[in-house]
Amino acid sequence: MRVKELSPESGREDVALGPGSVLWLGAAALLLLVPSSTWSQEAIPVKYRNTSPSVAYVGSASCAGSHCHEDICRAFPLQPMGRSMAPANLPSELEKVPKRITIFKPKLNRYFEVFRQGDDIYQSEYQLDEKGQTVFKSTHRLDYVVGAGLPGYTYLFRRGQWFFEAPLSYYSENKQWDMSPGYETKDIGFTRPVNLACLACHNGQPGPVAKRDGMYQEPPFRFGEYAIGCECCHGPGQLHVREMKENPRRNSSRVDTSIVNPARLAPRLADDICMNCHQGAEARILQPGKSYLDFRPGTYLYETLAMFKRPVPEDKREEANRLETLPPVRGSMETPLWWKNSSLQLSKCYQASQGRLTCLTCHVIHHPPARENQAAYFRAKCLTCHTDQDCKLPAAERRRQEPEDDCVGCHMEKRAVAGIAHSSDTKHRIVRTAGQPLPEAAFRLPTPDVPGLLCLNKPAQEANDPVPSLTKLIAYLEIMRREPSLHDYYLQVLAQVSESAPDDPVTLLCLGMKALTEEKDYPRAAHYLDRALQRGSEESTTFLYYGQALASDGQDNEALSVFQRGLSAYPYDLPLRAGVAMEYLRLHQTQRALEAMREHLELFPEDALMRDMMKKVEAQAP
Repeated sequence: MRVKELSPESGREDVALGPGSVLWLGAAALLLLVPSSTWSQEAIPVKYRNTSPSVAYVGSASCAGSHCHEDICRAFPLQPMGRSMAPANLPSELEKVPKRITIFKPKLNRYFEVFRQGDDIYQSEYQLDEKGQTVFKSTHRLDYVVGAGLPGYTYLFRRGQWFFEAPLSYYSENKQWDMSPGYETKDIGFTRPVNLACLACHNGQPGPVAKRDGMYQEPPFRFGEYAIGCECCHGPGQLHVREMKENPRRNSSRVDTSIVNPARLAPRLADDICMNCHQGAEARILQPGKSYLDFRPGTYLYETLAMFKRPVPEDKREEANRLETLPPVRGSMETPLWWKNSSLQLSKCYQASQGRLTCLTCHVIHHPPARENQAAYFRAKCLTCHTDQDCKLPAAERRRQEPEDDCVGCHMEKRAVAGIAHSSDTKHRIVRTAGQPLPEAAFRLPTPDVPGLLCLNKPAQEANDPVPSLTKLIAYLEIMRREPSLHDYYLQVLAQVSESAPDDPVTLLCLGMKALTEEKDYPRAAHYLDRALQRGSEESTTFLYYGQALASDGQDNEALSVFQRGLSAYPYDLPLRAGVAMEYLRLHQTQRALEAMREHLELFPEDALMRDMMKKVEAQAP
């Protein structure tokens, strides 16, 4: 039967399933497990009305207090996704710091500490000189813990309404503290901001301040929710709660279109919910006019953001296959372990299912199996398609394994996570034998629309539609830093958007950057960047590049004013603070420069460059 197009407020009649219809419901629904013989049949599409932007979020407490989902709401906070974020001073966190822990990193020549003080946890970074005297010390109280503990936990702290990441993380595999991912080789200290792109996948209801990435409202989380909640996967609940209150005895045998049920979505739409946070990419680019909070379950993720990667060239095929047998190395051609969806799509199981093998086929979100039952649980999932006789390993040998008869252990090996210390994860490409060569799908070529790049999440029905030019522009800009050969494509798209969208802030920002860094045409760069600000580009980089263009053109008073404007918008931005200090020096206002440097170092004492600069200025000051 054809499903009616329903607006959020109209057509409250539920959509009945036609006789003989088959849905790929997946394991997470705990309703039905469809055998492989039905893979050739299509699920009846359901148009969920809460995908409309007019439907509001109401918070997970509305589900818990409805007397409808109380069991799920009690169980879910104990599961990994229900523990994705929490206050950092919980008893379970305090237990991780039984005493002061000090870590020295010779490459950085820095000491890092984590310690308890009362009912709070703190982290410090400091440096000692040759005589053992303290060069600097920076200490912050931790406010939030992020992570479900599968690889480990990372910690956040606040400076007013701004969120930052702490340098030490706790790793579950060996129960020890060590550097957070990305901190091993760079002295980032306490300067890494927590942008919405990151927080939106750990907190279900963040409240960002518009045009201030990294700044959050007070309180920072809507409905007081810390972790991933119901509406992250089911969409906003306002319509569902209202209709259930108005008609609590509605026919439960019919499909409820007031709120998304991922198990009843088309496979691709269901996977897009997971892909939003469990699929990595070399560049995740918001579509024009979109925010990370605009994605709604039941819609295509591509409508909100597009994911890109570089293709694996044919002359690298042998190397790519060889990497499947070697320990992972960050930056290699091997698909990273946290790229869950694209890894699964390289599996013969996925390809044979014609795309109907989804995350929900195997993963149960509300009530996942206990660790001791996981091997048997996932084996049962495999046996819905395979038979016991399909396994060529003798039954006696399989039973001697620990755990016994572990399909996942053999066919989805656990590997070290490249770039993240003390961590391992399951590789989601299902193989017959470890080191199996990659399928042809791993070597697909870019389309003429986006030469040099592959879009990972474009829906099949839009395969021939062009990617928005502004989306391509930013994708090329981000990836060409690692792949200079993409620079010409970037310039081609920039020329196109300068004609088609000449007043767009993104276009103006990129034109300004090009004039500043490539053409060294500083007046022209300042012109573009000034227009970008006027058109609403309030990124910290817009202020920074505009100030640099003015300074390079000898307009130091104007440059100082721009840096100060930027600093009033982004008070914890290091390059903008450095810009203010440098302009005071260029204007021969030494004392003001020193004041700016001291203020900078009060906020960021770990900044060695600023510390050295201040010593030189102090030595030369009258």
